[in-house]
Amino acid sequence: MRKLLRLNLYLTFLFCICIVSAKNNFADPAANEQRTNKAQDFDISYSIEPFYDINIFRFIVVLEFKGDKTGETKILLPNKYGGQNNLNGIKYLKALSENTTILDTDKPEYKVVKYPPNSNVRIYYQIEEIRHRGVELGDQYMVILKRQYFHFLGETFFIVPVWDWNSEYKFAIAWNHMPSTWNFANSFGVNEKYQTVKIQLGKFRNSIFTGGDYRILKRNIGGYPVYISIRGKWLFTDDQLGDFLQSVLKAERDFWNDYDFPYYLITVFPLEGGGDQAGAGRLNAYCLFLSGNRIIDYRLKRIVAHETFHKWLGEKITFSEPQQLLYWFKEGFAEYYTRLLLLRANLISLNDYINEYNKALKQYYTSSVRYEKNERLVNDFLTDSDLMRLPYLRGDIFAHNLNVAILKNTNGKKNLDDLMRELLQRSTKESLIVSTGSLSALIRYQALAEIMRTLNSSAVLKADPDALGPCVTMQIDSYKRFWLFGEQYNVPIYQFKSASLMNETACLSWFGVE
Repeated sequence: MRKLLRLNLYLTFLFCICIVSAKNNFADPAANEQRTNKAQDFDISYSIEPFYDINIFRFIVVLEFKGDKTGETKILLPNKYGGQNNLNGIKYLKALSENTTILDTDKPEYKVVKYPPNSNVRIYYQIEEIRHRGVELGDQYMVILKRQYFHFLGETFFIVPVWDWNSEYKFAIAWNHMPSTWNFANSFGVNEKYQTVKIQLGKFRNSIFTGGDYRILKRNIGGYPVYISIRGKWLFTDDQLGDFLQSVLKAERDFWNDYDFPYYLITVFPLEGGGDQAGAGRLNAYCLFLSGNRIIDYRLKRIVAHETFHKWLGEKITFSEPQQLLYWFKEGFAEYYTRLLLLRANLISLNDYINEYNKALKQYYTSSVRYEKNERLVNDFLTDSDLMRLPYLRGDIFAHNLNVAILKNTNGKKNLDDLMRELLQRSTKESLIVSTGSLSALIRYQALAEIMRTLNSSAVLKADPDALGPCVTMQIDSYKRFWLFGEQYNVPIYQFKSASLMNETACLSWFGVE
């Protein structure tokens, strides 16, 4: 009898859970105390709260926006980012506002919302993580949503009305009923449960959001805060990573003499596997993914410094289309300054600099695609790993050559740094868009003619013997591909004229090291 009674009680308990669960599948966060202001106060608002199912953890999201006089708006669901599909993470999509319907289109990521003209439109959905294993290299940009933490990008989480991507709108985000122990950090602030911002729609989608069992560090550069949101265990301490990141950002802001970053966030998330790393620039932020066995070595220093440099060369300095034709400048010059600014920040030695540049030279002069014309990059850049690397290598060599050319033509009064800063100034003040023509107007040296001739023919770029200053000499290492036969390689190699010069002040000062 007692067993039967316990069984009845247990079944009753499960029945109650199922009823609550079914009801909560369509819970309306509009009733929450922290509900966002009405759509007339903000162009687009989001109310977000956790939903705990028996085996699944999701976020409930309510999108609200002001409809227009046509009574019809197209919306875009999270679809793809970085080749990673996130569309199936959306559940229970429905309209909450009266007389509102959501219709399918011929593309599953687009829907059409119909509503009474000029009314407030409210749309409900739930979103969950669709991976069923740990986060690995290749799927790191998909939504990460666990009971203990979350990490997602604007493109992979938010449903947005398809309005003008370049126009500014007022956004509001409310984080409701979140665990009290969680830390929050995103593109718009740290530990703020209600956020408002006016920003371009396209830039909003370029945002990043973290929350949960993250540790938040703070550093200051030029009086402005830099936050680091990190979770997991590492072979380095949080402070070691924080000091390194601060050094990189400071070196690059010092270089450009640009400190207009009132807020900046770096997120650090652990990957499964060994030796893997990935990173991407985001709005007011940079996201970094690392395997647990990674250390602060040259590979890590390089990816952070290179991607951070694109905050200027790529965001503030923009390029004409097709950008692939200018990747030698955008990516190659970023590669050059990655190494140079790490040296100036005392994060690598001059010997490290020379060794890493020699590795790049060997890659270029032994590459199977070194004779390819620049035009091939427009259609085939993503299809061949060697071809993807080519503009980095070409631009790296050209930047070294151009720096020497400017020094020689100005009797040492100017170098490549001056040209880059002039380019930033003209881009920000004159809205200059970088093209082959604008570069020709800025770079009035024979070195430019050489690179253009190389890009548009099957010629191979030559490294300047003086590219690394008066303390370093260049020699050519010639050898066959297969010892005694095969393709002939002629690879430039730089080395100190004397081992005693490695730490000489005069040798370092040539690179701008103080």
